[in-house]
Amino acid sequence: MTPNSHEVEIKNLLIKYDYKNLYDMDLMLSEIHVIDIIVKNQLPNATFIANNLNMTKGAISKITNKLLKKDLIKGNRLENNKKDIYYSLTTLGKEVFKIHEILHENEHDKFVKILNQYDKDGLAIINNFLDDLINKL
Repeated sequence: MTPNSHEVEIKNLLIKYDYKNLYDMDLMLSEIHVIDIIVKNQLPNATFIANNLNMTKGAISKITNKLLKKDLIKGNRLENNKKDIYYSLTTLGKEVFKIHEILHENEHDKFVKILNQYDKDGLAIINNFLDDLINKL
Protein backbone atom coordinates (compact mmCIF):
# COMPACT_ATOMS: atom_id res chain seq x y z
CA MET A 1 0.00 0.00 0.00
CA THR A 2 1.48 3.34 -1.01
CA PRO A 3 1.26 6.22 1.45
CA ASN A 4 -0.99 9.14 0.54
CA SER A 5 0.26 12.73 0.38
CA HIS A 6 -0.91 13.44 3.94
CA GLU A 7 1.21 10.57 5.28
CA VAL A 8 4.18 11.66 3.18
CA GLU A 9 3.89 15.23 4.51
CA ILE A 10 3.70 13.92 8.09
CA LYS A 11 6.87 11.87 7.52
CA ASN A 12 8.63 14.94 6.08
CA LEU A 13 7.66 17.01 9.12
CA LEU A 14 8.84 14.28 11.48
CA ILE A 15 12.22 14.43 9.77
CA LYS A 16 12.27 18.23 9.72
CA TYR A 17 11.52 18.49 13.45
CA ASP A 18 13.87 15.61 14.32
CA TYR A 19 11.30 13.10 15.57
CA LYS A 20 13.17 9.99 14.46
CA ASN A 21 11.45 7.87 17.13
CA LEU A 22 8.04 8.81 15.71
CA TYR A 23 9.23 8.47 12.11
CA ASP A 24 10.29 4.89 12.80
CA MET A 25 6.76 4.06 14.02
CA ASP A 26 5.50 4.28 10.43
CA LEU A 27 2.27 6.00 11.43
CA MET A 28 -0.79 5.50 9.26
CA LEU A 29 -3.24 8.28 8.48
CA SER A 30 -6.02 6.42 10.30
CA GLU A 31 -3.88 6.32 13.46
CA ILE A 32 -3.24 10.05 13.23
CA HIS A 33 -6.95 10.74 12.81
CA VAL A 34 -7.74 8.66 15.89
CA ILE A 35 -5.14 10.68 17.83
CA ASP A 36 -6.80 13.86 16.58
CA ILE A 37 -10.25 12.72 17.79
CA ILE A 38 -8.85 11.68 21.17
CA VAL A 39 -7.14 14.99 21.88
CA LYS A 40 -10.09 17.13 20.77
CA ASN A 41 -12.80 15.35 22.78
CA GLN A 42 -13.45 14.61 26.41
CA LEU A 43 -13.65 10.91 27.33
CA PRO A 44 -13.58 9.40 23.83
CA ASN A 45 -14.23 5.67 23.72
CA ALA A 46 -14.14 3.28 20.72
CA THR A 47 -17.80 3.88 19.85
CA PHE A 48 -17.37 7.66 19.91
CA ILE A 49 -14.23 7.49 17.76
CA ALA A 50 -15.86 5.07 15.30
CA ASN A 51 -18.89 7.33 14.90
CA ASN A 52 -16.74 10.43 14.38
CA LEU A 53 -14.52 8.79 11.78
CA ASN A 54 -17.34 6.83 10.14
CA MET A 55 -15.51 3.55 10.79
CA THR A 56 -16.48 0.29 12.46
CA LYS A 57 -15.77 -0.33 16.13
CA GLY A 58 -13.65 -3.31 15.04
CA ALA A 59 -11.45 -1.08 12.88
CA ILE A 60 -11.07 1.41 15.73
CA SER A 61 -10.21 -1.42 18.10
CA LYS A 62 -7.35 -2.49 15.80
CA ILE A 63 -6.09 1.07 15.47
CA THR A 64 -6.27 1.80 19.21
CA ASN A 65 -4.43 -1.47 19.96
CA LYS A 66 -1.62 -0.35 17.60
CA LEU A 67 -1.53 3.08 19.24
CA LEU A 68 -1.42 1.49 22.71
CA LYS A 69 1.52 -0.71 21.64
CA LYS A 70 3.30 2.33 20.19
CA ASP A 71 2.74 4.13 23.53
CA LEU A 72 0.91 7.00 21.81
CA ILE A 73 -2.34 6.60 23.76
CA LYS A 74 -3.41 5.10 27.05
CA GLY A 75 -6.70 3.50 28.00
CA ASN A 76 -8.53 4.49 31.16
CA ARG A 77 -11.69 3.25 32.84
CA LEU A 78 -14.02 5.40 34.87
CA GLU A 79 -14.67 4.37 38.44
CA ASN A 80 -18.43 4.16 37.82
CA ASN A 81 -18.05 2.45 34.39
CA LYS A 82 -15.60 -0.44 34.30
CA LYS A 83 -16.85 -1.62 30.89
CA ASP A 84 -15.81 1.18 28.56
CA ILE A 85 -12.24 2.22 27.90
CA TYR A 86 -11.68 5.92 27.42
CA TYR A 87 -8.56 7.06 25.64
CA SER A 88 -6.11 9.88 26.24
CA LEU A 89 -2.76 10.76 24.70
CA THR A 90 0.61 10.01 26.16
CA THR A 91 3.38 12.60 25.93
CA LEU A 92 4.54 10.94 22.72
CA GLY A 93 0.98 10.99 21.35
CA LYS A 94 0.83 14.73 22.03
CA GLU A 95 3.95 15.14 19.88
CA VAL A 96 2.22 13.34 16.99
CA PHE A 97 -0.76 15.67 17.42
CA LYS A 98 1.55 18.73 17.32
CA ILE A 99 3.09 17.54 14.06
CA HIS A 100 -0.37 16.93 12.60
CA GLU A 101 -1.41 20.46 13.60
CA ILE A 102 1.70 21.88 11.92
CA LEU A 103 0.75 19.98 8.77
CA HIS A 104 -2.72 21.53 8.82
CA GLU A 105 -1.27 25.01 9.40
CA ASN A 106 1.03 24.53 6.42
CA GLU A 107 -1.87 23.36 4.25
CA HIS A 108 -3.97 26.33 5.38
CA ASP A 109 -1.14 28.72 4.51
CA LYS A 110 -0.86 27.18 1.02
CA PHE A 111 -4.61 27.52 0.54
CA VAL A 112 -4.58 31.19 1.59
CA LYS A 113 -1.62 31.86 -0.69
CA ILE A 114 -3.56 30.44 -3.64
CA LEU A 115 -6.69 32.43 -2.80
CA ASN A 116 -4.66 35.63 -2.44
CA GLN A 117 -3.75 35.36 -6.13
CA TYR A 118 -7.34 36.26 -7.06
CA ASP A 119 -9.17 39.57 -6.80
CA LYS A 120 -12.70 39.94 -5.41
CA ASP A 121 -14.34 39.26 -8.81
CA GLY A 122 -12.23 36.16 -9.39
CA LEU A 123 -13.13 34.81 -5.96
CA ALA A 124 -16.83 35.45 -6.68
CA ILE A 125 -16.57 33.41 -9.88
CA ILE A 126 -14.79 30.59 -8.02
CA ASN A 127 -17.44 30.68 -5.29
CA ASN A 128 -20.26 30.52 -7.84
CA PHE A 129 -18.56 27.64 -9.61
CA LEU A 130 -18.16 25.68 -6.37
CA ASP A 131 -21.78 26.36 -5.41
CA ASP A 132 -22.93 25.09 -8.81
CA LEU A 133 -20.69 22.05 -8.48
CA ILE A 134 -22.03 21.16 -5.06
CA ASN A 135 -25.69 21.86 -5.82
CA LYS A 136 -25.91 20.31 -9.28
CA LEU A 137 -23.88 17.12 -8.90
